[in-house]
Amino acid sequence: MSFLLVFVLILVSGCFSSTPQAPPPAKVGFWVQNKQDNAVFVEVPEFMYQTRSEGGTVQVSAAGFFPYQAKGEEIAVLTPDPQFWLAAIMWSEARGQSLEGQAAVGQVVLNRTRDPRFNDTIVDVIFESSRSNSGRSIYQFSPVIDGQIYLAFLDPNFGSFLDLAEKILAGELLNPALQSALGFFNPEKVQAYDPYKKNWVWKQPVIGQIDSHVFFTVP
Repeated sequence: MSFLLVFVLILVSGCFSSTPQAPPPAKVGFWVQNKQDNAVFVEVPEFMYQTRSEGGTVQVSAAGFFPYQAKGEEIAVLTPDPQFWLAAIMWSEARGQSLEGQAAVGQVVLNRTRDPRFNDTIVDVIFESSRSNSGRSIYQFSPVIDGQIYLAFLDPNFGSFLDLAEKILAGELLNPALQSALGFFNPEKVQAYDPYKKNWVWKQPVIGQIDSHVFFTVP
């Protein structure tokens, strides 16, 4: 009798089996449209996102991106949140500096979106890259190269950078003296690996200095 009951339970469960779960995507990332090159797919580090399967649908929750849901796609193409990444680049480049210095980094990013020589959106500017002769991607900002930008959200104080990014996007805390600023660098750090000052940043017209960063324009 017990054997027959087990057989019936197995048969019934088979009739009402759940929909096969969709496999997690092989790649998770976002597209960056470079003005001087083709679009580039940037993968998101695994520690920044979680995937969940529900029936034939895959959901991706990722820091710095809007919610994603699709049916079993191998590549999950996320939509970045501009405020998050503006905060992340300010954290990466200017944490520990004054509020004025942090805001100035964000202002450079905004200035570049308005200059036809650079990419058109905040995220595209931050992750702008070009191809070297060897085919390697060369990024504009060092925190993208060394991965520091992906760690920003782990800082307990990251919320203050999100607030700062919101104000900058609203047109607040912008420095009138930096309206034409299109770049910045730390002279001590650059000279440490470029003692003969051959880097292109040394040749650009300087606008001024805030904290450890020299801000310049590009003729």
